[in-house]
Amino acid sequence: MDRGMKMEHESKSFPFWFGLLAAALVVGLMVQPIHAQHPTGSIEGLVTDPTGAVIPNASVKITEVATGRVINLTTNEAGVYIARNLLPGAYKVEIQASGFRTGVLELTVFVGQVTRGDISLKVAGVAAEVEVVAVAEAQVDTVRHQVDGVIRARQIDQFPLNARNFLELAVLEPGVIVRDGGNIDPTKVNAYRVVGVAGRGGTGTRIQIDGIDVTDEMVGSTVSNISDDAIAEFQLTRSSLDMSTSLTASGAVSIVTRSGGNEVHGSFFYFGRNQKLSAIPQPTSPRPNPPFHRHQLGYRAGGPFVKDKLFWFSNWERFYQADQYQIAPGTGVAVWFPQMVGQTSLPVGIRYVTERVDWNIGSAARAFYRFTHSWDVSTGGTGPSPFQNVDWTNVSAVGLDVTKGRVTHSYRFGYVNFNNRIESQELKPWTFPRTSQGIPYFLNITGLGPNSLAPQATYQDNFDNKYDGSWVYGSHTLRFGGQITRFIQGVFANFAGPLSIIGDFTTGPGGTRDQVIARGGDPKNPLEYPLIDFTTGPQNGFFTVAPAHNLPHGGHFNTRLAWYVGDSWRVRRNLTINFGTRWSYDTGYFNDETKRVKIKRPPQLAWFTPAGTRSPKMPKDRFGPTFGFAWDPASDGKTSIRGGFYLAYEINIKNNTLFDQFALIPPGIGPDVYDSTHVAGPDGRPIDIGPQPGFPNGFPGGDYTSLIGRPIKDVLDILGKVHLAVQAAYAGYQFDPTRGDSLFVLNRGVTFGFIIPGDFRIPYSMQFNIGVQRELAPGTVLTIDYIRNRGVGMPFLGVDMECRRCADTLDVAAARAQVNRVLGGLTVDQWIAANPGRTIAAFGLASDAIFIGRTREFTRARIMQGGFSFYHGLQAKLVGRLTNKLGFVRDLSYSISYALGRSEATNGSNRVEFLNNAINKRNMNAKEVFGPIGLDRTHILTAGVILTIPGGVRFSQIWSFQTAGPVNLFIPALGAVTGPNTLFTTDLNGDGGFAGGTGTQDVLPGTRVGDFGRKIKSWRDLNRVLQAFNQNFAGKLTPAGRALVSAGIFTEEQLRKLGAVIPTIPLVPENNPWPFHNVFNLDLRITRPIEIEDAKFVKNLRIEPYFEAFNLFNRRSLGVYSGLGAGFGSWNYDYAGKGELGKLRDARGYLQGPRIVQFGFRVEF
Repeated sequence: MDRGMKMEHESKSFPFWFGLLAAALVVGLMVQPIHAQHPTGSIEGLVTDPTGAVIPNASVKITEVATGRVINLTTNEAGVYIARNLLPGAYKVEIQASGFRTGVLELTVFVGQVTRGDISLKVAGVAAEVEVVAVAEAQVDTVRHQVDGVIRARQIDQFPLNARNFLELAVLEPGVIVRDGGNIDPTKVNAYRVVGVAGRGGTGTRIQIDGIDVTDEMVGSTVSNISDDAIAEFQLTRSSLDMSTSLTASGAVSIVTRSGGNEVHGSFFYFGRNQKLSAIPQPTSPRPNPPFHRHQLGYRAGGPFVKDKLFWFSNWERFYQADQYQIAPGTGVAVWFPQMVGQTSLPVGIRYVTERVDWNIGSAARAFYRFTHSWDVSTGGTGPSPFQNVDWTNVSAVGLDVTKGRVTHSYRFGYVNFNNRIESQELKPWTFPRTSQGIPYFLNITGLGPNSLAPQATYQDNFDNKYDGSWVYGSHTLRFGGQITRFIQGVFANFAGPLSIIGDFTTGPGGTRDQVIARGGDPKNPLEYPLIDFTTGPQNGFFTVAPAHNLPHGGHFNTRLAWYVGDSWRVRRNLTINFGTRWSYDTGYFNDETKRVKIKRPPQLAWFTPAGTRSPKMPKDRFGPTFGFAWDPASDGKTSIRGGFYLAYEINIKNNTLFDQFALIPPGIGPDVYDSTHVAGPDGRPIDIGPQPGFPNGFPGGDYTSLIGRPIKDVLDILGKVHLAVQAAYAGYQFDPTRGDSLFVLNRGVTFGFIIPGDFRIPYSMQFNIGVQRELAPGTVLTIDYIRNRGVGMPFLGVDMECRRCADTLDVAAARAQVNRVLGGLTVDQWIAANPGRTIAAFGLASDAIFIGRTREFTRARIMQGGFSFYHGLQAKLVGRLTNKLGFVRDLSYSISYALGRSEATNGSNRVEFLNNAINKRNMNAKEVFGPIGLDRTHILTAGVILTIPGGVRFSQIWSFQTAGPVNLFIPALGAVTGPNTLFTTDLNGDGGFAGGTGTQDVLPGTRVGDFGRKIKSWRDLNRVLQAFNQNFAGKLTPAGRALVSAGIFTEEQLRKLGAVIPTIPLVPENNPWPFHNVFNLDLRITRPIEIEDAKFVKNLRIEPYFEAFNLFNRRSLGVYSGLGAGFGSWNYDYAGKGELGKLRDARGYLQGPRIVQFGFRVEF
């Protein structure tokens, strides 16, 4: 599909936006503190005489060593000079003043940092003299209050990087967790990474390359990868974000790419590995390693077109991998279903290209152009339910930086073009199950079948305009800037198309597995288990009406407008105060309901929330103030006590808003999903396939809940017929957005995602930090910061305000009629006596037709609300480099980071920037649902160490240690009452949730989410909680049970005989394996560079052979096994007593891959 062809009305609108940008930047005096997220660096210095008096009007000549570019400045009346918008790299600063010796500083500029260039000039002697001072790379920052860090090109080259994804560099910063991008979205599987900062999941982390925003506005993370060999510097900001940073309340990554210089330099590299170089993946098994190989190769090169004027840089990298997905005997799902054993190859291919040209226009100006291409193809999902994902992205970036006197200007324009396609696959040896009609379906019990994430197509265009300027006035550095970015997105995702069947599989005593065995069924046949629910839908996938990217529908348009203003005020020589504000506005923060298509919100939404009938809009008063200080108490540049505050607003990724408009338009273009409660066609007419074996009355009103609880094998043919009937109803249907009721009305509120009400508040975060930087020795700096981040309106919560199956919505007449039908003229006691072993499930009361919710017209009504999040932690980092000072070690550089923190959120949500179903829909912010998130880590320690010993052998190491994450404690379904019927055994808060399946679960009383592994730190602690639960709750009625008793339908004793009481939870054997394992890892590279000064074709040829070992000590760290229950896999199962400790170990899997060795080389010139 050609994404270059845009809608005509879109292309015509750009002159208007460009004009608006120019006008805003000319008339707006918008200023902000010294930059932390700007894609360049700065030099700031104070020139004094030997007495400490400032020297005004001193001449300052700044030379960029690589390109020869010269910038001439003079100190102001305060003796200060500032050079901004400098490319990272080596610089020479020459200062001259009448009557003083010439001073020369040799220093290094880093991205987003202020390099201190203070100097005290000595009085001139008779002869002309020059004093040269080399400034250490690691410096104390006495100007800024931002909490950030920079990783340099030398470190990137020398550290062992497992997959060579550029975002993996973030692990070197305190409190950061980097995960595979597939954890947040299938479009990010294998080839992408997600960076979680300060307790966040990483969805909202802002990412820019050379000042151009490449954040994925659809799902989070980035839309563009780049080779590590193309990176000059990597910066990560963790708190008090710079005002130029676009919309985010998380962290921000800024990348500066390499550029050419006056000398030609380059390198070629290769890395390779295969299964023969890997440790055994399953230590308890003698099976050989499955086939595997990976090859990575590439080059980088740069040099001059015209010396001191025009420069080029080129980079290319290719990644080939064939991994294996394996289900080994006795592991995972094969423990119960041995037919699932098998393995298959999962190929991955990645390609990166970067081309850059830099032009020194003159001493006052420079410009660049960069083109980046990234492409990847890989298999996601699982072997039994896979999909193929393809991404390709092209980025063009233009930059202009002007430094003239005390004023600087910087402009960036970028065009980002992202494309994604996802297709379903079927990989041998697994074969999708099919109905009698030949329809493939997904079965949750085995995880086998078509992947519900396919097919998909996602397209995103960014037109990014940014300006940043500064003016030095006395002791003030004023900074001003703005942003206009246009986003055009197109999405197709057929989430509802595959027929999905949800079965009830429990392994505890009396659970569904035991029930299958008791009735003579085959427990290894997944179709023997009872049906919980099913979903079906048409082969459609558009969520919005507007066209975009040559798609007839699925478009979303947004223009981000922002400006910022602030001041960096040097109150005294040793005290700087930074303050300012940023204003932001997104025209498409929510879906368009007025321009391209007129959306008429159904009046019934007011039944659930008064603001439901109003369209949400982003207010135009979203100002984000910032304040900070940096104090050097001794005025010697060796200490900085700094602190800051920033109010930041969070991105609303398109994934959050997709489903809102989809629910508000008529059916016909989207993945209209239907479940057992209601199946209909696009015109809203219920689909009843008529009488079927065992169901003589058919399914009036499209209600198929009568199938629930039957063995799947007995209703599979019916489900196939329903699926075909839905496809037939949608075939040839003509969609008209102005005709008919909305999907929300026609489908009784059963839709994807959440409705966003008109009073939805824009989520924001209040960031605080206080800390100190101290130079321990020249070139060695210790930084310690306390960070506090309070999020309001995050996570994005979906609350079902219809509240079907809530205990206080019992329809007494319907319940009594249903019970009488089952009793067949008997009394309840007579029926119980005549049906020993039968449970409350036999009466079919756990139904939307019995607990009818707030209305009879709707089954669901999920409305978006906001929760809360909170992170606080102590973060420390020690960086330095020692040369020829350690005897045997010739050269040692290190970057050691540590974080002691706690991250909490409503629902214990790992992704507060994304949609979350409220655990408690009666009280979404109840105390027990706010607690540590799954990604919370009490301790995170990372050390990057590079050392060289005599003989030139270099050891590069990345050490990492993380404590385990927490786990939630939920009330389990025990015994014969399972699935929706646990409404009567586990639903203590009466919100209609049930244990397992698709319902919400109830937190174990006396605990909060995330308490196990935090507040509860041992089996003994857990058993105390269980004992209290059994004493105070076990054997009693849930609110739903009490409602039946209050209605006179059952007595408490009768419900007890029917198993409709809160269960007694078995205590945990205290000799059971502890479920949590810390993660320890060491990645090592050993090399001995070979230098050839007079090679035949190039000068200074350098060859580095590499030996690399990842997870050197083969520390595997077992995965968490979790859940209260009574069967294998739960905590309170007696593994030692039943001789199944080895079986448990195999079933748990591992948090890390086995040790693997890799060989490679680099040739550099």
